[in-house]
Amino acid sequence: MKIIRYIFKLIASFFHLIYSLFYKLYRKNKLAFIILCALIFFAIYIGAFSAVRNHIEKSKTTDVLNVDTGNEKNKVEKQIEIKNKEEAKKSLSILLSQSKKVYIADEDVENIKITGSILDNFDRHLEMFVKIRSIDDTFNAKYHGYSEDGIKFQTDFNYMKIIKGSRVEVYKIPVAMKDDFENLYRRMIYTSVDFITSKKGLGKIEVYHKNDKKRIMPWNKDDLVYKILYKREVGKIQPEKEFSETKDNYTIKMEKSGVDLTIQTMGKDFIKVICGDNTAYYEVYPDLYNYMHDDVFN
Repeated sequence: MKIIRYIFKLIASFFHLIYSLFYKLYRKNKLAFIILCALIFFAIYIGAFSAVRNHIEKSKTTDVLNVDTGNEKNKVEKQIEIKNKEEAKKSLSILLSQSKKVYIADEDVENIKITGSILDNFDRHLEMFVKIRSIDDTFNAKYHGYSEDGIKFQTDFNYMKIIKGSRVEVYKIPVAMKDDFENLYRRMIYTSVDFITSKKGLGKIEVYHKNDKKRIMPWNKDDLVYKILYKREVGKIQPEKEFSETKDNYTIKMEKSGVDLTIQTMGKDFIKVICGDNTAYYEVYPDLYNYMHDDVFN
């Protein structure tokens, strides 16, 4: 009790001292007293306002972190977890068929990009493959590729092995589909514009217009192939129609990596690419047609 009385006496003495100082200042200089009171009032007001504002901001931040962000983070994590589980359930052939870009190769040609309708045809074949447990040592894959999302595959046209990370799945290609799939694969490579326009393996090139024939000199080969700028692969109906309605069409015969190719202009906007029994049609820019018409056969 003595300690409490002593503390109260100290507090009373402090307030008495403050009162005395303020009273003396008031008696001597009222203007200074008013200014001092105003400064003290504003200091207390600003201090209290800042404390309240900081408390409110801290409460909002805590609420956001604990409620909104936390909940949103949990939702995202749950969505990712669900997606990963769904992906894990899908076979690798399905995941490969869902890729937007695929790059294929054989023993001689690398990194031929496959997109659009050609890739759709490739995907339809994948759907027909039969998953099996394993293959024997006779599997010798000379043909391979990969997707833009890191799925790799190898095939000998009897089987296909698909790999993604540590996952490996093996598929049997139905006997009835083997020749069709092999022809498709060769067509994807050897009738692709990527293959035609690459410098590698570019051999003799001859061009024809009606009964006129010309040899493209080595220093002009790049000029010709770089004019083949395609937009997309198309069906045969519109190109064949344009071919029949166009007075001047041009034929290009070239040797490429030991393969004989024929490129036929079908009007200004289309070409037909032929490699053996494989044929593909492309919508192109008019650069090739104009080059043949204005420069080569002018």
